Amino acid sequence: MLTVLVLVVAPLPVVYLLVPASRSVRYAALAHELCVYPSVLAAGLLFYISWRMSQDSTTGWLAAGVTFVGAQGLGASAVHLAQPGAAAQHAGWLAMVDLGVQLVVVVVTVLAARHVLRVDPFVLGLLCGLLTTFVRGGVLELPSMDLTEASLRRAAVVLVLLQLVGAVLIGRLPRSPLWVRARVAAAVVLLAGAHLLSAPTRIGGAVGDGASVLLTVSGCVVLVTAGLALLQHQLQRQRGAIRGLHERVEHLEADVRTDRARLHEVGATIAGIAHASRLLHSGELPAQARRRDLERMVDAEMARLQRLVDRRRTGPLEDVALGTALEPLVTAHRARGRQVHWQPSGLQVRCRPDDLVEVVNILLENAAQHAGTDVTIDARSTGDDVEIQVCDRGPGVPAGLVEEVFAWGHRGRRSSGQGIGLNIALRLMNEQDGDLRLETRTGGGATFVLTLPAAPASSEGGSAERAS
Repeated sequence: MLTVLVLVVAPLPVVYLLVPASRSVRYAALAHELCVYPSVLAAGLLFYISWRMSQDSTTGWLAAGVTFVGAQGLGASAVHLAQPGAAAQHAGWLAMVDLGVQLVVVVVTVLAARHVLRVDPFVLGLLCGLLTTFVRGGVLELPSMDLTEASLRRAAVVLVLLQLVGAVLIGRLPRSPLWVRARVAAAVVLLAGAHLLSAPTRIGGAVGDGASVLLTVSGCVVLVTAGLALLQHQLQRQRGAIRGLHERVEHLEADVRTDRARLHEVGATIAGIAHASRLLHSGELPAQARRRDLERMVDAEMARLQRLVDRRRTGPLEDVALGTALEPLVTAHRARGRQVHWQPSGLQVRCRPDDLVEVVNILLENAAQHAGTDVTIDARSTGDDVEIQVCDRGPGVPAGLVEEVFAWGHRGRRSSGQGIGLNIALRLMNEQDGDLRLETRTGGGATFVLTLPAAPASSEGGSAERAS
């Protein structure tokens, strides 16, 4: 508020110092309008920008109105200063123009409450302001209208009454915030008072001229601050809308990731079940797989698939025997012709069994796709935790890419996968108080280490699960 007041008032003393003629109160009362009304135009521009952001019809009408006030006020000041003698002789005609313009403004304000503005408000305000200026300049060429000073004052009073009616109508406009309409209406009242005290009526003489300057400056400051406040309000709304949009996009991305992760898990599980089912029905079982083991594996994987599809997998952590959890999975991979070295030994961990199986399944699928070698699963107790190592003898991962392999969408140049498996595995481990890391080995190969809290019963097991 103070900054706006300084910017509006600052040109006045400059004009007072540089233009000697402006040092009379009478002349200053006219000259100050040339400094003040450009600020009203700036306020109209602020309302216009707010309208562009919100497309609110009432804000558009207010932008057009404020712009019109600035343009026609600037034009009226120019007319009075350029031809002061002619303006004094044609004061009657100028008063009629003012009354006609204000009557049109009242009618337009009534229509604004019911109709949407379908043209550019800033252009509309400027054109109407220029048209009013041309009309004022044109009436100076007409024969003078002889009106007494009393008649001019009565015309000024009628004009002020019309302006007050316009202020009331502005306050009753719909949709736009009440505080915006109230400030604009207050500015209209201030400018109406200034007009009543200014030439040609000069009610109050020099004191009236000084009060006119004060009221005009005050009305301008109110309009500019209202425009700034409205623009700030619209920016906050835009930021809120953008923030809400970002949150929605993040939620959508999270949902997409969840769905892709679920499809990834479903696809890998179905592949193992389908292969085992073909083996069971073909009768060509590999030597290391027994029918009972495959049937048990199919039942276990089908149950896990059902829980995954029904989204009932997430639950509390429980004590899980590694042998019971991993045996169906190892059987499924062996049935697909993959060499998986693993032998249970009784270690127990605290986890969600479906999540543990899915993590190991992802690591076995990655090893089959990228390493193409046999895989060894080892487990060992490390105090309060259990470490499960999944090792292959493939080309391994370059040291500089150890952290990147867990990023969503990361995959090697020759990879045909989606690059989401290891990210899913890391997330599943973190969700059950565990950890997943990649260790590089000399001589090639990759070793993924799963760390899970040991179940109380596993502390007596002690021995590590080794390759068979």
